[in-house]
Amino acid sequence: MKLRTLFTLILLLYSAVFSVPAFAVSSIDFKLTGVSGDIEDNIDSYLSTIAVPKGNNYSFFESKVRKNIVDSIQVFGFYAPDITINLTLDDDELLVFIEIKLGQRVKLANVNIQIKGDAADDPMFLKLLSTKQLIPGSNLSHQNYDKLKADITKLAIARGYFDGKWQKSEVRVSIKKHLADIDLIFDSKERYVFGESVLSNQTKSASIISELATFKVGQEFESNLVAEYSLALFNSRYFQSASVVPDLNARKDGQVPIIITVINHPSNTYEVGVGFLSDVGFRGSLGWKKPWINSRGDSISADFEYSTVQQELTLNYDIPIEDPITNIAKIQLGFQRKDNKDTDSKLFTLQLQRQFELESKWLRTWFIKVEQEDFTQGSQVGSSLMILPGVSFARTKQRGGVDPYWGNQQLFSFETASKYWGADTDMLKVQSRTKYLRSLNRTHFFTGRFDLGAIYVDEIESVPASMRFFAGGSQSIRGYDYETVTPTDDAGAYIGGRYLTVGSLEYGYQFAEKWRIGIFADAGTSTNDFSEPVSVGIGTGIRWMTPIGPVKLDFAVPVNSDTDTKYTFHLYIGPEL
Repeated sequence: MKLRTLFTLILLLYSAVFSVPAFAVSSIDFKLTGVSGDIEDNIDSYLSTIAVPKGNNYSFFESKVRKNIVDSIQVFGFYAPDITINLTLDDDELLVFIEIKLGQRVKLANVNIQIKGDAADDPMFLKLLSTKQLIPGSNLSHQNYDKLKADITKLAIARGYFDGKWQKSEVRVSIKKHLADIDLIFDSKERYVFGESVLSNQTKSASIISELATFKVGQEFESNLVAEYSLALFNSRYFQSASVVPDLNARKDGQVPIIITVINHPSNTYEVGVGFLSDVGFRGSLGWKKPWINSRGDSISADFEYSTVQQELTLNYDIPIEDPITNIAKIQLGFQRKDNKDTDSKLFTLQLQRQFELESKWLRTWFIKVEQEDFTQGSQVGSSLMILPGVSFARTKQRGGVDPYWGNQQLFSFETASKYWGADTDMLKVQSRTKYLRSLNRTHFFTGRFDLGAIYVDEIESVPASMRFFAGGSQSIRGYDYETVTPTDDAGAYIGGRYLTVGSLEYGYQFAEKWRIGIFADAGTSTNDFSEPVSVGIGTGIRWMTPIGPVKLDFAVPVNSDTDTKYTFHLYIGPEL
């Protein structure tokens, strides 16, 4: 046997006999003392990246732990910590006891922050620097340093300083003196302006795209205007998708061109809806829309809605005026058939509308309606022709998507009729609906709803049935059947009222991710002279949050009902606002 082979065998034998056996470690448990809050959280984050040690190589593992702790603490300006580490094996778990004394924190001595170039006088940069947290005498925080540097870079891109460069960005720390100096010098160079907008694909919508532009050629670049333009195109109902981006690679002579890409909606789109209200039973809807009639952007649509008590067909022809989103003329034809308790009516409508969104985000609609109605209301049989000019204001604001946690919904409308222009009676109708939704920690939900209405007319019988006020039901006063809170004639038949006053307060508690329980009180009346007592309903319900909105099941009882109704169930599927 060769000498080299013999020596190798001796080493292997020695290793097998005298070496310490390695215990397999399957998990690590770090136990920290001496720190808390953000510092402790940051240390935990750094330590979570350390792998389980292999074999008996604990010295390397300990050095890795120490380095990660030092790095995580320096973020907060502690450069001279005292760290004690003890390792203990508990079966297959490695217990790591760490005691930390942070020591003296580094303070900022000299802070030099400069913005050069066109951005030096930019008010947005001046505002950003006015809120900086890097001040001489304050504690050193690398988080604040990194954030300010990142904020300056992002703001430069958002404001069109595409050639901006950092001339200097550094932190110099003197561990001995516990002091640090900071230099942040950014040269923004020139600010670019919007260049020509270029369509990346052929489309018949060029004129619409141009009308929706939120900026002009030569205007100083702002990324929020680009985002608003893209959103306006998407919300215009003409496009399935829309993209507006600056072409940075093609920028020159102080201008950056804009690339626009759109995909048109199909020539025809269809929508089918199914729902249920305990008041009216099954509800179904069918919609058809042709978004493009011509290059101007005219569109046509039809909607049919069916329930057991009411059927309605509506045809719309929309004409964009200047802005196809917020400035629209509309021609509407409609037919409505209603058969509910003591109401039986057939209503034909021709309506001309002019919709315009105000700067305050209110949607203002001027309209004139021609309505011909044949109806039976209680013992009254009538036929009417109404020419109704008017105006409405509507606005909905919410946060939280299909399951909002905050929101306002408001609607106000005014319409009038006069014998002078061919109506059957002189009349003024005003109506409003206001709804508020607020939440506390997205666990406690508070909802308030108020409906008000008035018809100024000599005799309510001269007003067609569809225009009179009725209360009661899942969207009005729960605890009462649909449209049963209303004046009656001598025979006890419902006749409808000239005034409407309804209020509702509700509290909801979210006890699971998709479930809430609620309690509520509704009160109000539909009346001609306010001689009737106010109808009050109270109850409780369950809400199930689904991707299409909440499903609500309410149990309510009338407090002061003079009818045979003892309680009602209300099932409602639909959006909160």
